[in-house]
Amino acid sequence: MIGQGKLIGLALIVIGAAVAFIPILWAASNATLEPGSRTLVGGCSVFLGLVIAAAGVYFFVSGRTETAQYAEASQERAVLNAVAARGEVNIGQLAAEMHVTGDQIRQYVSSLVGKGLFTGYIDWKGGRLVSADAASLRSANLTAGGKCPNCGGDLSLAGKGLIKCPYCGTEFFLDPSAGGGKPAAAAS
Repeated sequence: MIGQGKLIGLALIVIGAAVAFIPILWAASNATLEPGSRTLVGGCSVFLGLVIAAAGVYFFVSGRTETAQYAEASQERAVLNAVAARGEVNIGQLAAEMHVTGDQIRQYVSSLVGKGLFTGYIDWKGGRLVSADAASLRSANLTAGGKCPNCGGDLSLAGKGLIKCPYCGTEFFLDPSAGGGKPAAAAS
């Protein structure tokens, strides 16, 4: 479970405090113990309580870090999913959908590129992300003249691996068996 370390850490901190102070209170209220014994009980319980509490602090901090990393990975996954599903994404629109800034989208994409997870191209000036499949389709579309063979209309990018004619509805997708460059048509 993500962030479970925070819960474990808080529990250990409480247990550490209890281990440190309950024996001290017991030793202080027990009149039959000699002062040296009280000091020994107090010192040992404080030491053991601090060790347990320190472990709790470690788990708490680790849990917070894990939660932050998971949240960032989730945002990166959302960027990848949007680009994969649509083929081409406007960065401003994506930032608005995800409730983040354009700079955060830039950070997510840079991280994804560094991890080797994002393929395609990034047009920062034009404000768009284009998947590798969409880039292949666009180049195949341009080499085919960019016109629909059915009605002659201009073709547009419609999603992952898909070019669509907005006029007649004909869809074109890459034929993976043809090396990724040959479009095949599917009339709608």
